[in-house]
Amino acid sequence: MEAKEYDAHIGMEVFTTQSPGIGGRLKKTPEDFVVQEIGLDGSIAPLELTTKEYPDHAGKFTVFYLVKRNLDSIQAIRRLSRSMGVSYKRFSYAGIKDRRAVTSQRVSFRGSPQDLIGREISGVQILHPHRAKQPIVPGALRGNRFTIAIREVDLTAKEAQTRVETTQKEILSAGGALNFYGPQRFGIIRPNTHLIGRQLILENYKEAIQILLEGGLEPTEVSEDSTQEAFDSNEGKSTEDVPYGLYERAVTHYLNKHPDNYRGAFQVIPKDLARLYVHAFQSYIFNKSISQRVIQGISLQEPTLGDYAKPVAGEIHTVRPVTKDVISQITTAVRESTHQIVIPIVGFDFEHVSFEGSMGEIVTTILEKEKITPAQFRLKDLPTLSSRGTFRPLLVNPANYQSSILTPEETAVQICFDLPKGSYASVILREFIKPELPTQL
Repeated sequence: MEAKEYDAHIGMEVFTTQSPGIGGRLKKTPEDFVVQEIGLDGSIAPLELTTKEYPDHAGKFTVFYLVKRNLDSIQAIRRLSRSMGVSYKRFSYAGIKDRRAVTSQRVSFRGSPQDLIGREISGVQILHPHRAKQPIVPGALRGNRFTIAIREVDLTAKEAQTRVETTQKEILSAGGALNFYGPQRFGIIRPNTHLIGRQLILENYKEAIQILLEGGLEPTEVSEDSTQEAFDSNEGKSTEDVPYGLYERAVTHYLNKHPDNYRGAFQVIPKDLARLYVHAFQSYIFNKSISQRVIQGISLQEPTLGDYAKPVAGEIHTVRPVTKDVISQITTAVRESTHQIVIPIVGFDFEHVSFEGSMGEIVTTILEKEKITPAQFRLKDLPTLSSRGTFRPLLVNPANYQSSILTPEETAVQICFDLPKGSYASVILREFIKPELPTQL
């Protein structure tokens, strides 16, 4: 099935499934989108107090579950830190969770459990604080469990159930859904982060700034105090979570003082955020690559010469190319689900890699069309934005999948599934909804 123009703009040119979607609307209320973090040990973050006992280890950190409603993780932690009168930097977490949702995740705090007990904070609940020797570190999670209601479905309950079941069967038959980077990676209001990233890689800083400011605020609307205040209240966020206009204001303010210093203007954006522009362009290339794999009819489940594969539980250093000598062995391993096909996320580490086979030809063609080489991901003028590159699984298979009809009289569908970290629920929901508008996701 062919994707809409707004999907193709971010490289999502195809669907994994061909059956019609159910349409509908997500996140009518925050309770319609529930996210529970899955810990490295497989534990599911609770949404309310449980009878489970958590060991209290002597240590200078407190670990607790943060349950929040209609706030992103940074906003919730800032409310908590202000309530306690301490710096938000004393808190750490494994990953940022959706804003318009109800979510639960592990958070650590450098301090005592008694500092947290009994606090009443709007939109925030603290569960099971206990002492720990080590803090939570970024990426220390296995994945997330999603419980999602799709409302305003313009179908009968039976029609909706049939379409959902058919789509799920197609995903299983394909070995999983295409593991696209979701729309949030590129900006929901204006999906242009990858376009900015491309211009940065080409060292076209003026063009990058022009795209960033396209439709942005006029210089007269900017003050130094308001810009600094906005930065202080949003430090640590990803580009997916920052309010529209924040960094446009900061860049405009800088250019008012330093006309034509477009390279310098990017230095007012926190480097972790600016780096995400480059990552977004890498994500676009990845999305285009796996879209073209489908369009050209290359198998999603069988490795071909020039592919890469790794053990399902293996780290990045276990990736190896699929050559004539090992293709039979890797094919068997992929069929037995001990290995998976992975696709390059091109960066400067691929500078001396010769992309081979059908997939290699796809990646090479995309890079040539974009007039980019792997070496250019080492940004000489802005070295902190450089990106080595890595690999990402071609497919993602939702685990513990369930679906049900919530309200037959006014059709609403509930879908539950687990995803590994780094995969997007919106990509799975896109297969079931087949949205006509980007706002449906």
